[in-house]
Amino acid sequence: MAEWAWTVVIMGAIGLVLTMMLWPTPSTGKRLLKKWQVPDPTEAQVTDAVRYLRKRRLLYPWIYVAGAFGPEFDSDMTRLVIIVLGGALLAELIALRPPRSAQRVASLVPRGLTDIAAKGVLISYIVIVLGVLVHLCLQQEWQRVLWLGVSVAAVAVITWAAVARPATGDQQVDMALRTRSVHVSAGLGAAVAAVLIPGKWGFIGILAWIAMAHTKPLPTKINR
Repeated sequence: MAEWAWTVVIMGAIGLVLTMMLWPTPSTGKRLLKKWQVPDPTEAQVTDAVRYLRKRRLLYPWIYVAGAFGPEFDSDMTRLVIIVLGGALLAELIALRPPRSAQRVASLVPRGLTDIAAKGVLISYIVIVLGVLVHLCLQQEWQRVLWLGVSVAAVAVITWAAVARPATGDQQVDMALRTRSVHVSAGLGAAVAAVLIPGKWGFIGILAWIAMAHTKPLPTKINR
Protein backbone atom coordinates (compact mmCIF):
# COMPACT_ATOMS: atom_id res chain seq x y z
CA MET A 1 0.00 0.00 0.00
CA ALA A 2 1.28 3.47 -0.88
CA GLU A 3 2.57 5.71 1.90
CA TRP A 4 -0.20 8.27 1.42
CA ALA A 5 -2.82 5.53 1.73
CA TRP A 6 -1.33 4.34 5.02
CA THR A 7 -1.36 7.93 6.28
CA VAL A 8 -5.03 8.29 5.38
CA VAL A 9 -5.89 5.01 7.12
CA ILE A 10 -3.94 5.95 10.25
CA MET A 11 -5.41 9.45 10.54
CA GLY A 12 -8.91 8.19 9.83
CA ALA A 13 -8.48 5.54 12.52
CA ILE A 14 -7.28 8.17 15.00
CA GLY A 15 -10.29 10.34 14.23
CA LEU A 16 -12.66 7.39 14.58
CA VAL A 17 -11.16 6.31 17.90
CA LEU A 18 -11.35 9.86 19.27
CA THR A 19 -14.95 10.15 18.10
CA MET A 20 -15.86 6.92 19.89
CA MET A 21 -13.99 7.88 23.05
CA LEU A 22 -15.50 11.37 23.15
CA TRP A 23 -19.00 10.48 21.91
CA PRO A 24 -21.43 12.64 23.91
CA THR A 25 -24.07 11.10 26.14
CA PRO A 26 -26.77 12.76 28.29
CA SER A 27 -24.41 12.66 31.26
CA THR A 28 -21.76 14.39 29.13
CA GLY A 29 -24.25 17.08 28.17
CA LYS A 30 -25.25 17.62 31.78
CA ARG A 31 -21.61 17.98 32.88
CA LEU A 32 -20.98 20.42 30.05
CA LEU A 33 -23.85 22.68 31.07
CA LYS A 34 -22.96 22.58 34.75
CA LYS A 35 -19.37 23.47 33.88
CA TRP A 36 -20.57 26.51 31.93
CA GLN A 37 -22.77 27.83 34.72
CA VAL A 38 -26.13 26.17 34.02
CA PRO A 39 -26.51 24.73 37.54
CA ASP A 40 -29.58 22.47 37.20
CA PRO A 41 -30.10 21.67 33.49
CA THR A 42 -33.42 20.24 32.34
CA GLU A 43 -33.75 17.28 30.00
CA ALA A 44 -34.42 19.60 27.04
CA GLN A 45 -31.34 21.67 27.87
CA VAL A 46 -29.20 18.53 28.07
CA THR A 47 -30.52 17.42 24.68
CA ASP A 48 -29.40 20.74 23.17
CA ALA A 49 -25.93 20.36 24.67
CA VAL A 50 -25.55 16.77 23.42
CA ARG A 51 -26.59 17.82 19.90
CA TYR A 52 -24.05 20.65 20.03
CA LEU A 53 -21.22 18.24 20.92
CA ARG A 54 -22.20 15.52 18.46
CA LYS A 55 -22.09 17.94 15.52
CA ARG A 56 -18.43 18.52 16.31
CA ARG A 57 -17.43 14.94 17.11
CA LEU A 58 -18.86 13.59 13.84
CA LEU A 59 -16.46 15.82 11.90
CA TYR A 60 -13.29 14.49 13.53
CA PRO A 61 -12.57 11.44 11.28
CA TRP A 62 -13.10 13.39 8.05
CA ILE A 63 -10.99 16.37 9.11
CA TYR A 64 -8.14 14.15 10.29
CA VAL A 65 -8.14 12.28 6.98
CA ALA A 66 -7.95 15.62 5.14
CA GLY A 67 -5.12 16.67 7.46
CA ALA A 68 -3.06 13.74 6.23
CA PHE A 69 -2.53 15.69 3.00
CA GLY A 70 -1.32 18.79 4.83
CA PRO A 71 2.22 20.18 4.94
CA GLU A 72 5.23 18.36 6.38
CA PHE A 73 6.76 19.53 9.68
CA ASP A 74 9.97 18.82 11.60
CA SER A 75 8.65 15.56 13.05
CA ASP A 76 5.71 13.25 12.67
CA MET A 77 4.64 14.04 16.25
CA THR A 78 4.51 17.79 15.51
CA ARG A 79 2.42 17.09 12.44
CA LEU A 80 0.09 14.79 14.40
CA VAL A 81 -0.42 17.36 17.17
CA ILE A 82 -1.17 20.12 14.65
CA ILE A 83 -3.66 17.90 12.80
CA VAL A 84 -5.43 16.97 16.03
CA LEU A 85 -5.56 20.55 17.34
CA GLY A 86 -6.34 22.06 13.96
CA GLY A 87 -8.98 19.41 13.31
CA ALA A 88 -10.76 20.20 16.55
CA LEU A 89 -10.61 23.92 15.70
CA LEU A 90 -12.04 23.32 12.22
CA ALA A 91 -14.78 21.15 13.71
CA GLU A 92 -15.79 24.10 15.88
CA LEU A 93 -15.80 26.32 12.80
CA ILE A 94 -17.75 23.99 10.50
CA ALA A 95 -20.35 23.17 13.15
CA LEU A 96 -21.34 26.81 13.65
CA ARG A 97 -24.52 26.52 11.60
CA PRO A 98 -27.54 26.04 13.90
CA PRO A 99 -29.78 23.01 13.32
CA ARG A 100 -32.66 23.50 10.89
CA SER A 101 -35.18 22.69 13.58
CA ALA A 102 -33.81 25.32 15.96
CA GLN A 103 -36.18 28.14 16.80
CA ARG A 104 -34.56 31.56 16.80
CA VAL A 105 -35.37 33.84 19.70
CA ALA A 106 -34.71 37.51 20.30
CA SER A 107 -32.30 38.58 23.02
CA LEU A 108 -33.51 41.51 25.10
CA VAL A 109 -29.97 42.39 26.21
CA PRO A 110 -27.28 43.45 23.69
CA ARG A 111 -24.38 40.98 23.53
CA GLY A 112 -20.73 41.98 23.53
CA LEU A 113 -17.66 39.78 23.40
CA THR A 114 -16.80 40.40 27.04
CA ASP A 115 -20.36 39.39 27.98
CA ILE A 116 -19.60 35.96 26.52
CA ALA A 117 -15.90 35.35 27.09
CA ALA A 118 -13.52 35.97 29.96
CA LYS A 119 -11.10 38.84 29.33
CA GLY A 120 -8.19 36.72 30.57
CA VAL A 121 -8.81 34.12 27.86
CA LEU A 122 -9.01 36.74 25.11
CA ILE A 123 -5.89 38.61 26.24
CA SER A 124 -3.89 35.40 26.71
CA TYR A 125 -4.77 34.25 23.21
CA ILE A 126 -3.73 37.56 21.63
CA VAL A 127 -0.43 37.63 23.55
CA ILE A 128 0.46 34.05 22.55
CA VAL A 129 -0.38 34.59 18.88
CA LEU A 130 1.55 37.86 18.66
CA GLY A 131 4.56 36.31 20.38
CA VAL A 132 4.57 33.34 17.99
CA LEU A 133 4.10 35.66 15.00
CA VAL A 134 7.11 37.78 15.96
CA HIS A 135 9.25 34.68 16.47
CA LEU A 136 8.27 33.11 13.15
CA CYS A 137 8.87 36.35 11.27
CA LEU A 138 12.31 36.75 12.82
CA GLN A 139 13.12 33.17 11.81
CA GLN A 140 11.60 33.76 8.36
CA GLU A 141 9.36 30.71 8.73
CA TRP A 142 6.85 31.98 6.22
CA GLN A 143 5.00 28.69 5.71
CA ARG A 144 4.36 28.51 9.45
CA VAL A 145 3.23 32.13 9.42
CA LEU A 146 0.66 31.13 6.81
CA TRP A 147 -0.68 28.30 8.96
CA LEU A 148 -0.76 30.62 11.95
CA GLY A 149 -2.88 33.00 9.88
CA VAL A 150 -5.27 30.19 8.99
CA SER A 151 -5.77 29.28 12.66
CA VAL A 152 -6.23 32.95 13.62
CA ALA A 153 -8.87 33.33 10.90
CA ALA A 154 -10.73 30.26 12.19
CA VAL A 155 -10.72 31.58 15.77
CA ALA A 156 -11.85 35.02 14.54
CA VAL A 157 -14.84 33.56 12.66
CA ILE A 158 -15.88 31.38 15.62
CA THR A 159 -15.59 34.36 17.99
CA TRP A 160 -17.54 36.62 15.64
CA ALA A 161 -20.28 34.01 15.27
CA ALA A 162 -20.51 33.54 19.03
CA VAL A 163 -21.36 37.22 19.37
CA ALA A 164 -23.34 37.90 16.21
CA ARG A 165 -25.32 34.77 15.35
CA PRO A 166 -29.02 34.81 16.25
CA ALA A 167 -30.00 33.15 19.51
CA THR A 168 -31.63 29.73 19.24
CA GLY A 169 -33.53 27.66 21.76
CA ASP A 170 -33.05 28.02 25.49
CA GLN A 171 -31.31 31.32 26.38
CA GLN A 172 -29.25 29.87 29.24
CA VAL A 173 -27.94 27.05 27.08
CA ASP A 174 -27.38 29.37 24.13
CA MET A 175 -25.22 31.74 26.17
CA ALA A 176 -23.32 28.91 27.85
CA LEU A 177 -22.46 27.26 24.53
CA ARG A 178 -21.39 30.59 23.02
CA THR A 179 -18.93 31.01 25.88
CA ARG A 180 -17.72 27.45 25.49
CA SER A 181 -17.11 27.96 21.75
CA VAL A 182 -15.01 31.09 22.31
CA HIS A 183 -12.94 29.66 25.16
CA VAL A 184 -12.28 26.31 23.50
CA SER A 185 -11.46 27.80 20.08
CA ALA A 186 -9.14 30.40 21.65
CA GLY A 187 -7.39 27.63 23.57
CA LEU A 188 -7.05 25.49 20.46
CA GLY A 189 -5.79 28.49 18.48
CA ALA A 190 -3.19 29.25 21.15
CA ALA A 191 -2.05 25.62 21.16
CA VAL A 192 -1.77 25.49 17.36
CA ALA A 193 0.27 28.70 17.43
CA ALA A 194 2.66 27.42 20.11
CA VAL A 195 3.16 24.05 18.39
CA LEU A 196 4.39 25.90 15.28
CA ILE A 197 7.54 26.74 17.28
CA PRO A 198 9.70 23.61 17.73
CA GLY A 199 10.68 22.63 21.26
CA LYS A 200 9.06 23.20 24.64
CA TRP A 201 6.62 25.83 23.38
CA GLY A 202 4.27 23.16 22.08
CA PHE A 203 3.87 21.77 25.60
CA ILE A 204 3.22 25.27 26.94
CA GLY A 205 0.59 25.73 24.23
CA ILE A 206 -1.17 22.53 25.28
CA LEU A 207 -1.28 23.79 28.87
CA ALA A 208 -2.67 27.13 27.66
CA TRP A 209 -5.38 25.30 25.71
CA ILE A 210 -6.39 23.28 28.77
CA ALA A 211 -6.42 26.39 30.96
CA MET A 212 -8.50 28.45 28.51
CA ALA A 213 -10.94 25.63 27.81
CA HIS A 214 -11.59 25.28 31.55
CA THR A 215 -11.83 28.98 32.42
CA LYS A 216 -15.36 29.60 33.62
CA PRO A 217 -17.14 32.88 32.88
CA LEU A 218 -18.75 34.97 35.58
CA PRO A 219 -22.10 33.35 36.48
CA THR A 220 -23.91 36.65 35.88
CA LYS A 221 -22.85 36.61 32.24
CA ILE A 222 -24.66 33.32 31.68
CA ASN A 223 -27.59 33.50 34.07
CA ARG A 224 -29.04 36.90 33.40
